[in-house]
Amino acid sequence: MNFITPAVTQVVEDAIGSFRTMGKRSVLALLGIVIGSGSIVAVINIGHNAGQETASIFQDMGVDTLIAKLNDDQGVKDSLLGMDAAKIRGLGLQDLMIAPVSEVSGKVGFNHQYTDVKIVGTEPTLFEVLKLSLSRGRFLHEFDRDDNVVVLGHTIAASLSSNGLSIQVGEWLKINNYLFKVVGVLQSAKQSMLSPVLTNHSLFIPFQGLARVDSSAAITDVIMRVGPAHKIERVVPQVIERLSAAFKTRTVEIVVAQQMIDAMTRQDQTFHYLLMALGVITLVGGGVTVMNIMYMNVSERRIEIGLRMAIGARRQDIRNLFLVEALALSTLGAVLGAGVGIALAWLYAVISGWAFELAMLSIPLGVSSTLLVGVFFGLKPAIAASRLTPVEALRDY
Repeated sequence: MNFITPAVTQVVEDAIGSFRTMGKRSVLALLGIVIGSGSIVAVINIGHNAGQETASIFQDMGVDTLIAKLNDDQGVKDSLLGMDAAKIRGLGLQDLMIAPVSEVSGKVGFNHQYTDVKIVGTEPTLFEVLKLSLSRGRFLHEFDRDDNVVVLGHTIAASLSSNGLSIQVGEWLKINNYLFKVVGVLQSAKQSMLSPVLTNHSLFIPFQGLARVDSSAAITDVIMRVGPAHKIERVVPQVIERLSAAFKTRTVEIVVAQQMIDAMTRQDQTFHYLLMALGVITLVGGGVTVMNIMYMNVSERRIEIGLRMAIGARRQDIRNLFLVEALALSTLGAVLGAGVGIALAWLYAVISGWAFELAMLSIPLGVSSTLLVGVFFGLKPAIAASRLTPVEALRDY
Protein backbone atom coordinates (compact mmCIF):
# COMPACT_ATOMS: atom_id res chain seq x y z
CA MET A 1 0.00 0.00 0.00
CA ASN A 2 1.41 3.38 -0.98
CA PHE A 3 1.02 5.87 1.89
CA ILE A 4 2.77 8.72 0.03
CA THR A 5 -0.22 10.11 -1.85
CA PRO A 6 -0.17 13.32 -3.92
CA ALA A 7 -2.07 15.06 -1.10
CA VAL A 8 0.58 14.08 1.45
CA THR A 9 3.36 15.19 -0.90
CA GLN A 10 1.66 18.56 -1.40
CA VAL A 11 1.30 19.10 2.37
CA VAL A 12 5.01 18.33 2.90
CA GLU A 13 6.06 20.68 0.06
CA ASP A 14 3.84 23.49 1.38
CA ALA A 15 5.12 23.01 4.93
CA ILE A 16 8.76 23.10 3.88
CA GLY A 17 8.10 26.16 1.73
CA SER A 18 6.48 27.94 4.69
CA PHE A 19 9.34 26.86 6.94
CA ARG A 20 11.82 28.50 4.57
CA THR A 21 9.92 31.81 4.62
CA MET A 22 9.74 32.03 8.42
CA GLY A 23 13.15 33.72 8.46
CA LYS A 24 14.63 34.67 11.81
CA ARG A 25 11.76 33.11 13.72
CA SER A 26 12.66 29.69 12.33
CA VAL A 27 16.28 30.24 13.36
CA LEU A 28 15.21 31.05 16.95
CA ALA A 29 12.98 28.00 17.14
CA LEU A 30 15.70 25.86 15.59
CA LEU A 31 18.25 27.15 18.12
CA GLY A 32 16.02 26.14 21.03
CA ILE A 33 15.61 22.63 19.61
CA VAL A 34 19.36 22.28 18.92
CA ILE A 35 20.20 23.28 22.50
CA GLY A 36 17.67 20.83 23.93
CA SER A 37 18.67 17.95 21.66
CA GLY A 38 22.36 18.65 22.17
CA SER A 39 21.87 18.64 25.95
CA ILE A 40 20.23 15.21 25.88
CA VAL A 41 22.95 13.67 23.69
CA ALA A 42 25.73 15.35 25.67
CA VAL A 43 24.52 14.26 29.11
CA ILE A 44 23.97 10.66 28.00
CA ASN A 45 27.52 10.50 26.63
CA ILE A 46 29.03 12.27 29.65
CA GLY A 47 27.25 9.87 31.99
CA HIS A 48 28.39 6.90 29.90
CA ASN A 49 32.02 8.01 29.89
CA ALA A 50 31.91 8.79 33.62
CA GLY A 51 30.75 5.22 34.21
CA GLN A 52 33.51 3.87 31.99
CA GLU A 53 36.09 5.91 33.89
CA THR A 54 34.77 4.62 37.22
CA ALA A 55 34.96 1.03 35.99
CA SER A 56 38.54 1.52 34.80
CA ILE A 57 39.61 2.61 38.28
CA PHE A 58 38.94 -0.92 39.55
CA GLN A 59 39.81 -2.76 36.36
CA ASP A 60 43.29 -3.88 37.42
CA MET A 61 42.37 -4.83 40.98
CA GLY A 62 39.28 -6.86 40.08
CA VAL A 63 36.10 -7.56 42.01
CA ASP A 64 37.73 -10.53 43.77
CA THR A 65 40.01 -8.31 45.88
CA LEU A 66 39.85 -7.68 49.64
CA ILE A 67 41.83 -5.15 51.62
CA ALA A 68 42.15 -5.81 55.36
CA LYS A 69 43.30 -2.74 57.31
CA LEU A 70 44.95 -3.40 60.68
CA ASN A 71 44.23 -0.30 62.77
CA ASP A 72 46.47 0.24 65.81
CA ASP A 73 43.88 2.12 67.87
CA GLN A 74 45.44 1.29 71.26
CA GLY A 75 49.00 2.27 70.32
CA VAL A 76 50.30 -1.16 71.41
CA LYS A 77 52.73 -3.01 69.18
CA ASP A 78 51.98 -6.73 69.07
CA SER A 79 55.31 -8.02 67.89
CA LEU A 80 58.21 -7.52 65.53
CA LEU A 81 57.54 -7.00 61.84
CA GLY A 82 58.82 -10.44 60.89
CA MET A 83 56.61 -12.09 63.50
CA ASP A 84 53.58 -10.18 62.23
CA ALA A 85 54.28 -11.47 58.72
CA ALA A 86 54.58 -15.02 60.10
CA LYS A 87 51.20 -14.67 61.80
CA ILE A 88 49.58 -13.71 58.49
CA ARG A 89 51.25 -16.61 56.68
CA GLY A 90 49.83 -18.93 59.32
CA LEU A 91 46.22 -17.79 59.08
CA GLY A 92 45.27 -20.97 57.25
CA LEU A 93 42.97 -19.25 54.76
CA GLN A 94 42.67 -21.68 51.87
CA ASP A 95 42.51 -20.62 48.22
CA LEU A 96 43.43 -17.01 49.05
CA MET A 97 46.46 -15.16 47.74
CA ILE A 98 47.61 -13.02 50.65
CA ALA A 99 50.12 -10.16 50.54
CA PRO A 100 50.81 -8.24 53.78
CA VAL A 101 52.08 -4.69 53.35
CA SER A 102 53.97 -2.26 55.57
CA GLU A 103 54.76 1.20 54.26
CA VAL A 104 57.10 3.91 55.52
CA SER A 105 58.60 7.06 54.03
CA GLY A 106 62.31 7.44 53.37
CA LYS A 107 65.06 8.61 51.06
CA VAL A 108 66.78 6.60 48.38
CA GLY A 109 70.15 7.59 46.96
CA PHE A 110 71.90 6.65 43.73
CA ASN A 111 74.88 8.39 42.10
CA HIS A 112 74.66 11.20 44.65
CA GLN A 113 70.98 11.74 43.77
CA TYR A 114 68.40 11.47 46.57
CA THR A 115 64.66 11.07 46.16
CA ASP A 116 61.84 10.86 48.70
CA VAL A 117 60.03 7.56 48.26
CA LYS A 118 57.48 5.22 49.77
CA ILE A 119 59.29 2.13 51.04
CA VAL A 120 57.00 -0.89 50.98
CA GLY A 121 57.84 -4.01 52.94
CA THR A 122 56.03 -7.00 51.47
CA GLU A 123 56.28 -10.60 50.27
CA PRO A 124 56.56 -12.19 46.79
CA THR A 125 52.80 -12.84 46.62
CA LEU A 126 52.17 -9.10 46.11
CA PHE A 127 53.26 -9.48 42.49
CA GLU A 128 50.33 -11.79 41.71
CA VAL A 129 47.83 -10.12 44.00
CA LEU A 130 48.31 -6.68 42.39
CA LYS A 131 48.88 -8.17 38.92
CA LEU A 132 52.17 -6.31 38.46
CA SER A 133 54.42 -6.51 35.41
CA LEU A 134 58.20 -6.33 35.17
CA SER A 135 60.19 -4.06 32.90
CA ARG A 136 63.41 -5.92 33.67
CA GLY A 137 64.84 -8.21 36.30
CA ARG A 138 62.56 -10.04 38.73
CA PHE A 139 60.33 -9.42 41.72
CA LEU A 140 61.06 -10.44 45.32
CA HIS A 141 61.49 -14.16 46.01
CA GLU A 142 61.28 -16.39 49.06
CA PHE A 143 65.08 -16.71 49.21
CA ASP A 144 65.36 -12.88 49.47
CA ARG A 145 63.75 -12.87 52.92
CA ASP A 146 66.97 -11.99 54.82
CA ASP A 147 68.74 -10.09 52.02
CA ASN A 148 68.90 -6.39 51.21
CA VAL A 149 67.29 -6.44 47.79
CA VAL A 150 64.91 -3.92 46.21
CA VAL A 151 62.43 -3.75 43.31
CA LEU A 152 61.76 -0.26 41.94
CA GLY A 153 58.50 1.25 40.79
CA HIS A 154 58.51 2.71 37.29
CA THR A 155 58.51 6.39 38.33
CA ILE A 156 61.20 5.88 40.99
CA ALA A 157 63.46 4.12 38.48
CA ALA A 158 62.98 6.97 36.00
CA SER A 159 63.77 9.64 38.60
CA LEU A 160 67.00 7.89 39.63
CA SER A 161 68.19 7.58 36.05
CA SER A 162 70.37 10.35 34.66
CA ASN A 163 72.16 11.41 31.45
CA GLY A 164 69.82 9.23 29.41
CA LEU A 165 71.01 6.06 31.19
CA SER A 166 68.42 3.97 33.02
CA ILE A 167 69.20 2.31 36.32
CA GLN A 168 70.23 -1.31 35.80
CA VAL A 169 69.56 -4.56 37.63
CA GLY A 170 72.51 -5.39 39.90
CA GLU A 171 73.29 -1.80 40.90
CA TRP A 172 73.21 -0.69 44.54
CA LEU A 173 71.00 1.93 46.16
CA LYS A 174 71.32 3.61 49.52
CA ILE A 175 68.11 3.50 51.56
CA ASN A 176 68.32 5.26 54.92
CA ASN A 177 72.05 4.46 55.21
CA TYR A 178 71.64 0.80 54.16
CA LEU A 179 72.76 -0.57 50.78
CA PHE A 180 70.18 -2.52 48.74
CA LYS A 181 70.78 -4.38 45.50
CA VAL A 182 68.37 -3.70 42.62
CA VAL A 183 66.88 -7.00 41.42
CA GLY A 184 64.02 -5.67 39.28
CA VAL A 185 62.16 -2.68 37.85
CA LEU A 186 58.37 -2.68 37.41
CA GLN A 187 56.47 -1.50 34.38
CA SER A 188 54.24 1.53 34.74
CA ALA A 189 50.95 0.53 36.37
CA LYS A 190 47.63 2.36 36.52
CA GLN A 191 46.83 3.29 40.10
CA SER A 192 43.73 1.61 41.48
CA MET A 193 41.53 3.58 43.85
CA LEU A 194 41.31 0.54 46.10
CA SER A 195 45.00 -0.32 46.40
CA PRO A 196 46.87 1.12 49.42
CA VAL A 197 50.14 0.91 47.46
CA LEU A 198 51.26 3.62 45.00
CA THR A 199 53.06 1.14 42.75
CA ASN A 200 54.85 3.59 40.45
CA HIS A 201 56.10 5.77 43.31
CA SER A 202 57.21 2.98 45.67
CA LEU A 203 60.12 0.61 46.06
CA PHE A 204 59.63 -2.89 47.42
CA ILE A 205 61.86 -4.71 49.88
CA PRO A 206 61.47 -7.80 52.14
CA PHE A 207 60.13 -7.33 55.66
CA GLN A 208 63.52 -8.03 57.25
CA GLY A 209 65.08 -5.29 55.14
CA LEU A 210 62.30 -2.87 56.14
CA ALA A 211 62.89 -3.70 59.82
CA ARG A 212 66.53 -2.61 59.36
CA VAL A 213 65.51 0.62 57.65
CA ASP A 214 62.75 1.48 60.17
CA SER A 215 62.51 -0.50 63.41
CA SER A 216 59.05 0.97 64.17
CA ALA A 217 57.45 -0.29 60.96
CA ALA A 218 54.31 -2.42 61.29
CA ILE A 219 52.02 -4.22 58.90
CA THR A 220 49.11 -1.89 58.11
CA ASP A 221 47.32 -3.63 55.24
CA VAL A 222 46.74 -7.16 54.03
CA ILE A 223 45.79 -7.39 50.34
CA MET A 224 43.97 -10.58 49.37
CA ARG A 225 42.62 -12.06 46.18
CA VAL A 226 39.86 -14.63 46.48
CA GLY A 227 40.03 -17.80 44.40
CA PRO A 228 37.30 -18.63 41.87
CA ALA A 229 35.96 -21.46 44.03
CA HIS A 230 34.92 -19.05 46.83
CA LYS A 231 32.33 -16.32 47.08
CA ILE A 232 33.78 -13.15 48.51
CA GLU A 233 30.89 -12.50 50.92
CA ARG A 234 31.52 -15.86 52.59
CA VAL A 235 35.25 -15.24 52.93
CA VAL A 236 34.99 -11.84 54.66
CA PRO A 237 33.71 -13.08 58.08
CA GLN A 238 36.40 -15.76 58.14
CA VAL A 239 39.14 -13.24 57.34
CA ILE A 240 37.95 -10.88 60.09
CA GLU A 241 37.81 -13.72 62.62
CA ARG A 242 41.30 -15.05 61.83
CA LEU A 243 42.99 -11.63 61.72
CA SER A 244 41.27 -10.48 64.93
CA ALA A 245 42.48 -13.60 66.69
CA ALA A 246 46.05 -13.12 65.40
CA PHE A 247 46.22 -9.38 66.22
CA LYS A 248 44.31 -9.03 69.48
CA THR A 249 45.27 -5.40 70.15
CA ARG A 250 44.32 -4.17 66.69
CA THR A 251 40.96 -3.70 64.99
CA VAL A 252 40.35 -5.18 61.55
CA GLU A 253 38.53 -3.25 58.84
CA ILE A 254 37.66 -4.92 55.53
CA VAL A 255 37.34 -3.03 52.25
CA VAL A 256 35.69 -5.01 49.43
CA ALA A 257 36.20 -3.91 45.84
CA GLN A 258 32.72 -5.02 44.75
CA GLN A 259 31.06 -2.95 47.46
CA MET A 260 32.96 0.15 46.37
CA ILE A 261 32.10 -0.52 42.73
CA ASP A 262 28.39 -0.90 43.60
CA ALA A 263 28.42 2.32 45.64
CA MET A 264 30.13 4.28 42.85
CA THR A 265 27.75 2.78 40.28
CA ARG A 266 24.76 4.00 42.30
CA GLN A 267 26.38 7.42 42.60
CA ASP A 268 27.00 7.52 38.84
CA GLN A 269 23.38 6.56 38.16
CA THR A 270 22.14 9.39 40.40
CA PHE A 271 24.47 11.82 38.62
CA HIS A 272 23.29 10.46 35.24
CA TYR A 273 19.60 10.89 36.14
CA LEU A 274 20.27 14.44 37.31
CA LEU A 275 21.95 15.29 34.01
CA MET A 276 19.09 13.66 32.09
CA ALA A 277 16.56 15.74 34.04
CA LEU A 278 18.47 18.93 33.20
CA GLY A 279 18.57 17.88 29.53
CA VAL A 280 14.84 17.18 29.48
CA ILE A 281 14.11 20.58 31.05
CA THR A 282 16.24 22.25 28.38
CA LEU A 283 14.47 20.26 25.66
CA VAL A 284 11.05 21.23 27.01
CA GLY A 285 12.21 24.85 26.91
CA GLY A 286 13.06 24.36 23.24
CA GLY A 287 9.61 22.84 22.69
CA VAL A 288 7.93 25.86 24.27
CA THR A 289 9.93 28.08 21.91
CA VAL A 290 8.66 26.05 18.94
CA MET A 291 5.08 26.40 20.18
CA ASN A 292 5.37 30.18 20.56
CA ILE A 293 6.91 30.53 17.10
CA MET A 294 4.17 28.34 15.60
CA TYR A 295 1.43 30.44 17.27
CA MET A 296 2.99 33.59 15.81
CA ASN A 297 3.16 31.86 12.44
CA VAL A 298 -0.53 30.90 12.62
CA SER A 299 -1.49 34.46 13.60
CA GLU A 300 0.42 35.99 10.66
CA ARG A 301 -0.92 33.46 8.15
CA ARG A 302 -4.64 33.74 8.98
CA ILE A 303 -5.39 35.08 5.50
CA GLU A 304 -3.52 32.17 3.89
CA ILE A 305 -5.45 29.72 6.07
CA GLY A 306 -8.76 31.36 5.10
CA LEU A 307 -7.93 31.24 1.40
CA ARG A 308 -6.93 27.57 1.61
CA MET A 309 -10.21 26.73 3.36
CA ALA A 310 -12.21 28.81 0.90
CA ILE A 311 -10.87 26.83 -2.06
CA GLY A 312 -11.53 23.47 -0.42
CA ALA A 313 -8.81 22.68 2.10
CA ARG A 314 -10.04 20.49 4.96
CA ARG A 315 -9.33 21.03 8.66
CA GLN A 316 -6.96 18.07 8.71
CA ASP A 317 -5.03 19.57 5.76
CA ILE A 318 -4.44 22.80 7.69
CA ARG A 319 -3.53 20.87 10.83
CA ASN A 320 -1.10 18.65 8.94
CA LEU A 321 0.47 21.68 7.24
CA PHE A 322 1.51 23.28 10.52
CA LEU A 323 2.31 19.93 12.17
CA VAL A 324 4.73 19.06 9.36
CA GLU A 325 6.37 22.48 9.79
CA ALA A 326 6.93 21.73 13.49
CA LEU A 327 8.22 18.27 12.59
CA ALA A 328 10.61 19.73 10.00
CA LEU A 329 11.98 22.16 12.60
CA SER A 330 12.34 19.35 15.15
CA THR A 331 14.04 16.98 12.69
CA LEU A 332 16.64 19.53 11.60
CA GLY A 333 17.19 20.61 15.22
CA ALA A 334 17.54 17.00 16.38
CA VAL A 335 20.19 16.19 13.75
CA LEU A 336 22.19 19.36 14.42
CA GLY A 337 21.75 18.92 18.18
CA ALA A 338 23.08 15.36 18.04
CA GLY A 339 26.28 16.61 16.40
CA VAL A 340 26.62 19.46 18.93
CA GLY A 341 25.97 17.08 21.84
CA ILE A 342 28.63 14.60 20.71
CA ALA A 343 31.13 17.43 20.25
CA LEU A 344 30.39 18.79 23.75
CA ALA A 345 30.70 15.33 25.33
CA TRP A 346 34.02 14.75 23.54
CA LEU A 347 35.31 18.15 24.71
CA TYR A 348 34.25 17.38 28.30
CA ALA A 349 36.06 14.03 28.15
CA VAL A 350 39.23 15.68 26.83
CA ILE A 351 39.17 18.34 29.56
CA SER A 352 38.54 15.68 32.23
CA GLY A 353 41.31 13.44 30.90
CA TRP A 354 38.92 10.60 30.06
CA ALA A 355 38.97 8.26 27.11
CA PHE A 356 35.94 9.17 24.96
CA GLU A 357 33.57 6.40 23.92
CA LEU A 358 30.33 7.14 22.08
CA ALA A 359 27.19 5.87 23.82
CA MET A 360 25.34 4.28 20.91
CA LEU A 361 21.89 4.84 22.46
CA SER A 362 22.51 8.57 22.87
CA ILE A 363 21.76 9.41 19.23
CA PRO A 364 18.43 7.51 18.84
CA LEU A 365 17.29 8.63 22.31
CA GLY A 366 18.26 12.25 21.68
CA VAL A 367 16.70 12.40 18.21
CA SER A 368 13.50 10.54 19.11
CA SER A 369 12.88 12.60 22.27
CA THR A 370 13.43 15.81 20.31
CA LEU A 371 10.96 14.75 17.62
CA LEU A 372 8.36 13.80 20.23
CA VAL A 373 8.74 17.14 22.02
CA GLY A 374 8.54 19.04 18.71
CA VAL A 375 5.39 17.24 17.61
CA PHE A 376 3.81 17.58 21.08
CA PHE A 377 4.37 21.33 21.29
CA GLY A 378 3.58 21.87 17.61
CA LEU A 379 0.28 19.99 17.80
CA LYS A 380 -1.70 22.62 19.73
CA PRO A 381 -0.90 25.53 17.33
CA ALA A 382 -1.69 23.21 14.40
CA ILE A 383 -5.08 22.29 15.88
CA ALA A 384 -5.78 25.95 16.65
CA ALA A 385 -5.09 26.82 13.00
CA SER A 386 -7.38 24.04 11.75
CA ARG A 387 -10.29 25.29 13.89
CA LEU A 388 -10.37 28.71 12.23
CA THR A 389 -13.34 29.26 9.93
CA PRO A 390 -12.86 30.96 6.55
CA VAL A 391 -14.85 33.98 7.79
CA GLU A 392 -12.63 34.40 10.89
CA ALA A 393 -9.46 33.87 8.93
CA LEU A 394 -10.39 36.37 6.17
CA ARG A 395 -11.79 39.03 8.48
CA ASP A 396 -8.72 41.25 8.03
CA TYR A 397 -8.33 40.56 4.29
